[in-house]
Amino acid sequence: MKKYQQLAKEIIQGLGGTENVNSAVHCATRLRFDLKNPDTANLEELKQIDGVVGVNPTPTQLQVIIGSHVGDVFEEVIRQGVVNGDVEGKTETTKAAAKETSIFNKVVDTITGCMTPMIPALTAAGMIKVILSLSTTFNWLSNDSSTYRVLDFIGDGAFYFMPILLAVFAANKFKVNTSIAIIVVGVFLHPNFSQWVASGDPISFLGMPIQGVIYAASVIPALLTIWAMSYIERGVDKITPQSLKILLNPTLTLLITAPLALIVIGPLGNYAGQGLAWVINLMQGQLGFIMVALLAATMPFIVMTGMHHALTPIFVASFAATGTESLILVAQICANLAQGGATLAVAFKSKQKDVKSIAAAAGISAIMGITEPALYGITMKYKKPLVAACISAGISGCFAGLMHVTLYVPQNSLMAILGFSGDKGTANVIAGLSMMLMSVVLSFVLTLFLQKDEKIEAAPTEKLAMNS
Repeated sequence: MKKYQQLAKEIIQGLGGTENVNSAVHCATRLRFDLKNPDTANLEELKQIDGVVGVNPTPTQLQVIIGSHVGDVFEEVIRQGVVNGDVEGKTETTKAAAKETSIFNKVVDTITGCMTPMIPALTAAGMIKVILSLSTTFNWLSNDSSTYRVLDFIGDGAFYFMPILLAVFAANKFKVNTSIAIIVVGVFLHPNFSQWVASGDPISFLGMPIQGVIYAASVIPALLTIWAMSYIERGVDKITPQSLKILLNPTLTLLITAPLALIVIGPLGNYAGQGLAWVINLMQGQLGFIMVALLAATMPFIVMTGMHHALTPIFVASFAATGTESLILVAQICANLAQGGATLAVAFKSKQKDVKSIAAAAGISAIMGITEPALYGITMKYKKPLVAACISAGISGCFAGLMHVTLYVPQNSLMAILGFSGDKGTANVIAGLSMMLMSVVLSFVLTLFLQKDEKIEAAPTEKLAMNS
């Protein structure tokens, strides 16, 4: 569309032209640019572009926040000559920049890059579980019926085969052969191995003992295995003759990686997973309501830094281990709905049409889980709505923690309404819905009380951008 063509053109100009851009990728709301010379980019010019919600420089990227239509803008950016980082891979400049960034940032980027693509599958599987729960609650299906049993293993599929899903995305992240990665991780789930473990009989390979661990629904063992495989694959490639690479490379990689995974990497990953589960249980323990409240209240600032992606492994691991989550996503729901309520209050109170339309669209977007338009376009600009949203999210998060609100579907928006139905029954559904209503209503009312009319009307001279 023409509006996206013009927006892409203006963004590229603000970055210093295509010659200053090594590559670009995008996430749910942001264009992420790898620049040759970050100082050449005009941040103020970028912020003033109609259609840009905000700009967030990081040590390795310049992030331009667009909103839910970021994919359309990204396509136009690529059409105008910018290299697609997902297709072309990292440039030498990108690699150099990556070396300069902290180890923590590298770890977070790697883990989230592997785990985030799995969320749609987990969401779909979780929804199947919700349907099954509703079916038995309202006596639509008997849990002994064949239909129930088929739906049950369909819903279990994403969780049981989570190591395989992770192998696919980790192979892409670590740049290894995807088919070999799947086979190596598939060894963890092979029926013969699972039966051997279940029998309790000792297992060994060349005299070396293999720990009897069930790896279904695990996360860390598969991730560590593919990471180790990336080094093994490169090492094998260096020592094999050119004429035999097509035969020896995959064979040696599999023959080295699979036993190593079973003997060393898998058990270590299992211990790490148990440690992570212990940390999660600690955070969700007797004082869990404090953690939920703090996370909910500070979530806007976590989003500003992009560190909300670092929380992904925690809730993915929780779903992998238990099929539920009651900390990260619950806090995100409170924060997102509070942002939506505050932004909709601005839309309600403002007398200017442009502010009304921008705030209304941003508020709906926040309620549906995309908060950047609301955060950068409205609540940060007027300050008081941000305060109202943080207070309201903290209160509703505290309530959720005290009531032990539990999610059975990975969701952080209004769509989580069905995600509260599960083993905890009606009480959890009522508590979850109350939490969501509290987040929106408290934030809406508090914003109306705190925000002065004249302050809302003073800011439209600045560009509040959110094209839809």
